[in-house]
Amino acid sequence: MKVTASKFDIAKISAECLVCGVWEGDGRNLPKGVDGLTDGAILRFLKKKEKFGKLYEGIVFTVSPKKHKTLEKIVLFGLGKKEKLEPVYLRQFAAAVSKSQTKGAKSLSLYLPKEVKASENAELVVVGFSSGIFDPGHRKTGEESKSKVKVESLEILTEEDLKKVKEGAEKGLIISETMDRVREVVNLPANVCTPEYMVKFAKKIAAENKLKIEVFSEKQVNDMGMGIMASVAKGSEEDLYFVVMRYLGGGSSAKTLALVGKGITFDSGGISIKPGDNMEWMKMDMAGAAACLGAMEVIAKLKPKINVVCAVPLTENLPSGKASKPGDVVKGLSGKTVEIINTDAEGRLVLSDALTYVQNKFKPDYIVDVATLTGAAIVALGNWASAILGRPQNFIDEVIKTGVESGERYWQLPLYAEYRDQLKSYIADIANVSSVRGGGTETGGKFLEEFVGKKTAWAHLDICATAWEEQEGPYASKGATGIPLVTLVNLALSLSQK
Repeated sequence: MKVTASKFDIAKISAECLVCGVWEGDGRNLPKGVDGLTDGAILRFLKKKEKFGKLYEGIVFTVSPKKHKTLEKIVLFGLGKKEKLEPVYLRQFAAAVSKSQTKGAKSLSLYLPKEVKASENAELVVVGFSSGIFDPGHRKTGEESKSKVKVESLEILTEEDLKKVKEGAEKGLIISETMDRVREVVNLPANVCTPEYMVKFAKKIAAENKLKIEVFSEKQVNDMGMGIMASVAKGSEEDLYFVVMRYLGGGSSAKTLALVGKGITFDSGGISIKPGDNMEWMKMDMAGAAACLGAMEVIAKLKPKINVVCAVPLTENLPSGKASKPGDVVKGLSGKTVEIINTDAEGRLVLSDALTYVQNKFKPDYIVDVATLTGAAIVALGNWASAILGRPQNFIDEVIKTGVESGERYWQLPLYAEYRDQLKSYIADIANVSSVRGGGTETGGKFLEEFVGKKTAWAHLDICATAWEEQEGPYASKGATGIPLVTLVNLALSLSQK
């Protein structure tokens, strides 16, 4: 998709469709000349529908060929109440625009009210718009796949400083292009997206962006002493891989950010097998790893002055005669032993050794781990926010703030000492699940905290609630969302400026 920014001039618009964002109950303040192209139909409509403009509400007006040489339709699209607009809603607004009234148009111009500063929000708009036109059905072979018309160009119309708008739009396009690739790989079926496929995906990113990469085999993982990670792969016929990728943008004296992503390419639960209903969704249990790898690609293109290391363990979690069993005790790189009470709590197992490895090897100043870790996060938050846990508080606050500005929500959950008590084992240093019901997301976070140095700033993002859309919506396609790629990129940029 091509993205441009231009000063608003109704006569110079070259797109087929013009979309004007309007506030709920305050839609008459349109840019000059827009209503005239519809012979007053827009204002007549708004006079009758004074409360028009609810979020995602839209209406189409046709434009006579005699009135404009390229515009065929004008769309009014609701931004909701002015005082309630948040970055997440603006991102979703842009996605909804591209999914609905613009169908059939290959080129589109977008005008937002002056209160929505394009110079500050162009990135959000482009990311949202691009996510709306993302097609998850790229493996369909029928007529439906051939009939879809996709927007090829987006023009952001503004009365602000064009340079800043263009910079934001260009950054948004870089993020969007990578996010599409991340969503595609997460949507892939597990018979295609195996651990080996993910290794090829990572190698391609590294090669195209001149990033350092190491790939450790299952034998090497065992030889290095990462027995907790290796235990998860025992039931699978596919080999385990541990991928470590590095971006060196700040020199030896710069801060280092570590991104650690859970990469379970299919999670049956292992011996503690999951119920059959919706198990097909478990192909997306590598969404954390995909987002981290995608973030590395964008970071390499934006070139912040910071060092970033990305570590992703890649395996399947399946039952077999060789699989780990409930009650097994395994030892990791940290030297600590874990009693596996439930083999379906495997994400924290692979992450524990990955966390230990990046700390031993790279001594990062900040760590963010990303995982579709617990269904409890969905119970707690629905699908409207990712859970975040960690320390110290100022780092957690920074991640949350970065997420909000990126249009991705996070809600902090606690790491009380009592959650550690629920992970006691009579035979090992720690159990991998709680001995009591409740607090599943918190005990998952508490388990991971066991493998993070006390002086390291660390955030655990549980994206189980947000990595996947279960249903088609006004602003979302069913399937992978790409969350939290934008947060990770903007966090690296923010930290590089400190």
